[in-house]
Amino acid sequence: MAKQPITADKIKNLLSVKHSKDVFVTECKNGPSYGGGLRMMDAWAMKRSWAKPCFCGYEIKVSRPDFLSDTKWPDYLPLCNEFSFVCPSGVINPGELSKDVGLLIVSTTGTRLFTKKKAPYRIIETPEELLLYILMARSRIVGSSYYAEREINKEYWERWLGNKKANLELGTRCSEKLRKSYQEQVYEVQRKMKVIQREMESYKPIKEICKELKLNPYTCIFKETFRQQIKNLQQLIPPEILTKCESLQKQLGQFIADINSKSGNTQTDNAETKTKGGCE
Repeated sequence: MAKQPITADKIKNLLSVKHSKDVFVTECKNGPSYGGGLRMMDAWAMKRSWAKPCFCGYEIKVSRPDFLSDTKWPDYLPLCNEFSFVCPSGVINPGELSKDVGLLIVSTTGTRLFTKKKAPYRIIETPEELLLYILMARSRIVGSSYYAEREINKEYWERWLGNKKANLELGTRCSEKLRKSYQEQVYEVQRKMKVIQREMESYKPIKEICKELKLNPYTCIFKETFRQQIKNLQQLIPPEILTKCESLQKQLGQFIADINSKSGNTQTDNAETKTKGGCE
C-alpha cells in the first residue's frame, strides 16, 4: 500500500486537536478583506487564560519549495505571541529559522505533532482587528452562556444522579451475591471440617492399636506390616479357641436378652398389681 501524503488539511486537523480546549481558527485573517495589508495565517489559536493570554500563529508548509518561496510570514509576528512553522519531517531545518520562530514536525504516521523547536513567548499589542474579524466573521452567538451552562450542568447532574443510583443498585446486588456465595463457601468448609473431625475421632482406636503393636501408620510400609501383624496374631490363637469364643459370645448375648426380657415382664406385673390395688 502506497504511503498517504501529509496534506495541509491533515496538519490543520492535528492543530485543532492540539488546541481542542482553546479558541482555534483556520485561514485566519488579520482584518477586513477590503483595503491593503491583508494577511491570512493557516491557523491561529487563543489559549483560554486570563493570567497569561497567549495568541499562537501557525504557518503550514508541506514542501521545501513552498517554504523557501514564502516571504510574507514575518508579517504574522505582530499578530501572535508565539509563531511556529508546521511541516512534515525534512521540509524545514530548525537552524534555518530565526530565534523568534518555532517549529512543529508531523510524525511519519501523520497522527501526531512533535515540537522540534519551541517558539519563544513575545509581548505584542493586542491585535484588535484580528479579534474583531474572528468575532464578526468566524463566531456565532448561541444564547446566554450563563443559562446555557446552567442547563448543561443540570443535565450533567441529573445524569450523574441517575448513574449514581444505578451504580448503588448494582453494587448492592453484587455485594449481596458475593456475601451469599461467601457464606455458602464458609458453610461448606465448616461441614467438611466436621466430617474430618469425626473421621479423626474414629481413627483414635486404630492409632492406639498401632501404638501397642509398635506400628507407624505414617510410613509407606504400614499397610503390609499391619497385615503381617494380623496374620501373626491369628497364628498364635488356635482355631478351636476362636470357635469357643464365638460360641461363648452367642450364649452371652442370649443370656443378656433373657435377662432383659424377664426384667421387662417383672416391671409389667408390678404395674398391673399397683393398678388393681388402686381399684380395690
